Amino acid sequence: MGSLEPGKNIVYEKDDKGDIWGRYHGESERWQVGGTVERSYFLDYAEWRDMTEMAEHNPNLKSLIDKALNTYRLMK
Repeated sequence: MGSLEPGKNIVYEKDDKGDIWGRYHGESERWQVGGTVERSYFLDYAEWRDMTEMAEHNPNLKSLIDKALNTYRLMK
């Protein structure tokens, strides 16, 4: 997949294997954008630090981190 086309909506689909595909609305050609993760879900300190620094400039990421932390604290 090359660069994205401005103004076109992307539809994301997940197949039976857990792979995630993207395609432009109304088109059949698709490309893989994600899939099953073969590694541990645990972050090391460097990844956590980088993620929280990135969240300072990305409101969506900050909101997701806040929600995850709140969920963890409520469950604890």
